[in-house]
Amino acid sequence: MPPVTHGITRGGGGKVATGSRYFEFYARPWISDVEFDWRDDRCITAGQARAIDSAIDAYNEHIAAVVRKKRETGADWYLLEIAGLLDRLASRRYLEDVSARPSWWDSVGGAYQFPPALANLNLNSHFYSADVSGRLDGGLFALDGVHPTTVGYGIIAQEVIKIMQLAGVRFLFGNGVERTGPLTVDFERLLRLDSLIAAPPPLAAGLLQLLGSLDDHLDAIFARLGLHVSEP
Repeated sequence: MPPVTHGITRGGGGKVATGSRYFEFYARPWISDVEFDWRDDRCITAGQARAIDSAIDAYNEHIAAVVRKKRETGADWYLLEIAGLLDRLASRRYLEDVSARPSWWDSVGGAYQFPPALANLNLNSHFYSADVSGRLDGGLFALDGVHPTTVGYGIIAQEVIKIMQLAGVRFLFGNGVERTGPLTVDFERLLRLDSLIAAPPPLAAGLLQLLGSLDDHLDAIFARLGLHVSEP
């Protein structure tokens, strides 16, 4: 699940069970584990999260089957597994919970290995947070908790390039000369362009607190209007 959905288990525990990918509930990121009340806070359950994952997996399996069938008939088709890439970057689901890692984890290289320019930045898939001292958490997802940061898109672009080179796509310099050898994204340049990394907004941490306060007030208003959030 993207960081816009914060995994929570009642009582402050971990996943619903040892080896599970799922937390008991998924709520908005500004709701802390202590403040969360499943009866009042908008959330989805572990079962609903599993249903979402199952739908995504079904689409991905169908795409993979189409590519496989085309290759069997001689077509030069390739598959870029973005879902697997995101899994290898998933902090709370897999990186911080060894028991939940899937059977294919080691065969694909385990946790995603960041390029040298990013290796020491402690980037992760947590919801972004920063204060006057700099970035506190996150860095792979933007402030909406859904879309990648500039650097995050760079990681995806690097994987796209690998597949394109495998497929024999020619990359050219501006003067028309073909580029040879492994092509790498200029992550040093992306770091300068990514303001969430290069110049973290000092109010980002306070923004979650503000959203939480507004959320509480809105819930109270909805309750008075008879629009109280139903139980999951």
